[in-house]
Amino acid sequence: MLAKVKPISRPNSQLNTKCIVILLCLLSIAAIENVTAQVVRVGVKIGGQYDFVKVDQKRFKDTVKLAPGIGFNAGLVLSFKVRNRYFLHTEYLYSTKSKTITGKFDPDLKDKVTYHYFEAPILFTMHFKGQLGENRNFKWYLGAGPNIAYLLGGRGVISSGELEENGISSLSYKIKFTPREDRDHIDEIHYTNVNRVQFGINIGAGALLEPIPKHKVMIDLRYTFDQTLFGKQKADYLVPHDYDDDLRFRNRGVRISLMYLLEYNISKKARNTGKSTIKKS
Repeated sequence: MLAKVKPISRPNSQLNTKCIVILLCLLSIAAIENVTAQVVRVGVKIGGQYDFVKVDQKRFKDTVKLAPGIGFNAGLVLSFKVRNRYFLHTEYLYSTKSKTITGKFDPDLKDKVTYHYFEAPILFTMHFKGQLGENRNFKWYLGAGPNIAYLLGGRGVISSGELEENGISSLSYKIKFTPREDRDHIDEIHYTNVNRVQFGINIGAGALLEPIPKHKVMIDLRYTFDQTLFGKQKADYLVPHDYDDDLRFRNRGVRISLMYLLEYNISKKARNTGKSTIKKS
């Protein structure tokens, strides 16, 4: 009898990574072609976010409650004017995302975990003119585009009835992305088969103010929903013995941020404006 051969499964992360590479290449080409004759805005960003997750496993949701968490993001902003009122807006951020799990059967179970990310949101934005009163003008915008995130690591704090019975009120732990080699370190939670590269979609809107010429202040509101599944199985906890966080979920989040940008016109025509054309003898 011939042995049954298992079909080879290709991880979704490989497909997502290929899509990300192709998308980044196309966006880079578009930016290079247009930036030579356009406006560039450079600055910084800081903001907070309201994080929650969409869990795929109903059995896990039947045993626990999932509460949203609060995170933050900060980093650099680089925005290119493509044409007229259209901008290619890119960001390079460090961010945190968190969630809290409480038990339905074990009332003492509480697992709060915080993930650390490097993110590169890319938005295509369209700007519109607005007016406050008679003399105050401003601009507002709508935007959408991909979000590329790389999971750097994570930490958490867990408490449960089993831990309390052993004289431990709460246990701080660190997340490892390798299989567990021993069963001695209860303060290490191991994540295997995790998609550390995660792809999502951004939808946003905001207002743009110019307190002084060439200085921009942006107030940004954004909703991000990931398409990539965080992981393919449960995390490996040593304690509690009857609990393992199910990693088959997708991140969601609402962000509000403040950006401060400096505007530069790098076109040759703008650089030559004001220069004398009279040749010195």
